[in-house]
Amino acid sequence: MNKLLFALLLTAGLAYSPAAKAQETLFGSLDLTGFWFTSTQNFSLYDDDAQYFSGGSVDFEFGKSLYIGWSWNRMRDDALISGRDRTEFFRLRHRGLNLAYAPSSNRVIHPRFGVYAGGGRLEVSGDAEDRVFGISPSLGAEINVTSWFRLGLEGGYRFITDVDAVGFESEDFSTPYAQLQLRFGFSWDY
Repeated sequence: MNKLLFALLLTAGLAYSPAAKAQETLFGSLDLTGFWFTSTQNFSLYDDDAQYFSGGSVDFEFGKSLYIGWSWNRMRDDALISGRDRTEFFRLRHRGLNLAYAPSSNRVIHPRFGVYAGGGRLEVSGDAEDRVFGISPSLGAEINVTSWFRLGLEGGYRFITDVDAVGFESEDFSTPYAQLQLRFGFSWDY
């Protein structure tokens, strides 16, 4: 354990040495500049019924404006959905890679563009659990409340694909959404 800790500290020290900063790289301006945890409250409409999703993400910040991490969200309650030939209750969970870009993130209010994509599970009553794929692009604004807390308001569209539930199509589960994000973390070098 001590050897692992020493190796990590040595690697971190070398990464921030003056010689490492002088080296040109393909992504030279994408230094690690922060770490963030986000709690997400998301609302979607299915057949004129608002559904609540909760989730979050863990993101690394690069170059003060690029965020790469892992996101997840799930419906809190079952929702009623009408397909081609039947009406059922369903529940959706979704997780995957999160990418976001927030230009001018040092300003109090700034834009934020994001997309997260990955696998998920769709549970439709009367059917077996179905594996699906989802991609959720979004755009919105973020407010720097403090140096360690940001508040985000975003809107987007959740595209769900690979639905195999009998009597339903992918479009039945794809929907626009609005979300509130509470982001906690830090960004150094400001």
